[in-house]
Amino acid sequence: MAWVKSDRDEVLKEYPNLKDFLPYLDELNKESPRGKVLISTGYLEQMLEDILSSFMMQSKIVDDLFEGGNAPLGIFSARAKLAYSLGLISEAEFQDIDIIRRIRNDFAHDMKASFSNDSVKSRCSQLKHKAPDGVGMVAAEGQFTSAATGLLLNLVNRAAYVSQTRRSYGNWRR
Repeated sequence: MAWVKSDRDEVLKEYPNLKDFLPYLDELNKESPRGKVLISTGYLEQMLEDILSSFMMQSKIVDDLFEGGNAPLGIFSARAKLAYSLGLISEAEFQDIDIIRRIRNDFAHDMKASFSNDSVKSRCSQLKHKAPDGVGMVAAEGQFTSAATGLLLNLVNRAAYVSQTRRSYGNWRR
């Protein structure tokens, strides 16, 4: 890991919450542009599941919401919309997740999709979590990668925080 000046174990000792994030960075740096999109959105989708399930009651029914052919929260957009609707992610996070989801769909459904396509470049320029670019020097791929990484860093502890307000059955009056 060239980007880290200290030993991975030292970093994880001080920041145990990065145990899944550091391998993501390692894999991200090995990937093709299409691979960067797919690995980033896959990790975001898993993070949204973790955030939502940390908020919901502990139950087999909750697992069924995410897994299986008819799982209502089995798709990326449904997870993002619910997380935002419940106040578990901010509006800016939701908007970037939605843009990243659209970029993922471009790459997943068009074998000629690339970061040089006008539609992909336009979407990347709209990302709020991207690295600042005062003079237009960051290309679309860099905008995407920095936004996805920044967004993931924002969310890396969210499931732990959300679990502190985990839902339980209320004793509702009749």
